[in-house]
Amino acid sequence: MADARIEHIFNCSSETFWNKVFFDEEYNRRLFKDELRFPSWREVKREDRGNELYRVVEVVPHVGELPGPLKAVVGDGIGYEEHGTFDKQKQRYRVEVKPNKLADKVFVRIEMFTEPAGEKQCRRVVTVSVTAKIFGVGGMIEKRMLSDLEKSYGKGAKFTNAFLAEKGLA
Repeated sequence: MADARIEHIFNCSSETFWNKVFFDEEYNRRLFKDELRFPSWREVKREDRGNELYRVVEVVPHVGELPGPLKAVVGDGIGYEEHGTFDKQKQRYRVEVKPNKLADKVFVRIEMFTEPAGEKQCRRVVTVSVTAKIFGVGGMIEKRMLSDLEKSYGKGAKFTNAFLAEKGLA
């Protein structure tokens, strides 16, 4: 198992981040398609359940070159579904990732929350836990996934602050 904690400062309040950015269709399209260059990112389900917002997203990330041992195990066409639940009161988003390959061996859980970080700023905190139960390459898969997530969240943070400024939300 491998864990990471990823933090970024956004130039907006927590309320603005959750209510006007994170679930916004234009923001997500531009972030995942244009900025991160994911071949596919599509929200397939969204349900308002009163105190919670539940959504399912189908994702095919941009992976780049994989080392030979990883390529042999995962092959081409890596994708996954995110099953996320946003607690409106606590302003926490919990995600279970279901890979399209090796779903019985690779487990990813993500929790995201924000906290105040000064005037008109918030800190987004993402905790990630990755477990890959694959003999010989499990640790390599875990490290690669965490590295890719950290890079994506870093690029996403820069995009988010630019989006906030562009939309006059900062």
